[in-house]
Amino acid sequence: MANTRKRLPKVLTADELNALRAACPRRSATGLRNRAMVEAMAGAGLRVSEVVALRPKDIDWTKGTIRVNQGKGNKDRVIPVTAETLAHLQAWASKREGLGFNGHRPFFLGLRTGGDALSTRAVQDMVANLAARAGIEHCTPHTLRHTYATGSLADGLTIREVQDLLGHSSVATTQVYLHVDPEALRAKVQGRGARADKLAELQEQIAKLQEALETLAAEG
Repeated sequence: MANTRKRLPKVLTADELNALRAACPRRSATGLRNRAMVEAMAGAGLRVSEVVALRPKDIDWTKGTIRVNQGKGNKDRVIPVTAETLAHLQAWASKREGLGFNGHRPFFLGLRTGGDALSTRAVQDMVANLAARAGIEHCTPHTLRHTYATGSLADGLTIREVQDLLGHSSVATTQVYLHVDPEALRAKVQGRGARADKLAELQEQIAKLQEALETLAAEG
């Protein structure tokens, strides 16, 4: 019988994600742009096709949201982002404006091509190069999207909420992220054992105290 189980998506650990972010140069225009693209995928869950299609007008700086127009399946959605993600998008937006690029061009654009739109392959190569620099094996734009989804569930969002943020037509697609975290499971099980040991120790102390009280009562 064929195995029909889906492979669990690869996700980055917090340390790996931080290493990937740190691999982006902080002062160069390319570094600011690349860091902002990483945030668009890892901090907002955008698909690579949505990253290259993003326009300046799609970001609401006041509300802290990103609007994805006609995403996969022709679905529009609005994604709220954290202050940290918004700050990196703003850093690139300021640099972009300083370079003379207007709002009609893509938000993320080619710096060596005079502002032409980036290809999805260019973003894939960018992520691969950053991952290699950070010592991470097999990291793709989709890995960052997976990491965003898994982190959102871990932070307490419901499966339906994550479905909306990712733009999935079916909740069944989102359910792949409901996998068990082996480290979290280990901590829970071993923590339960530690609590049981603590309870046994406490019960032993209570028994000894009760015995001492009975001895004192008998002597009195």
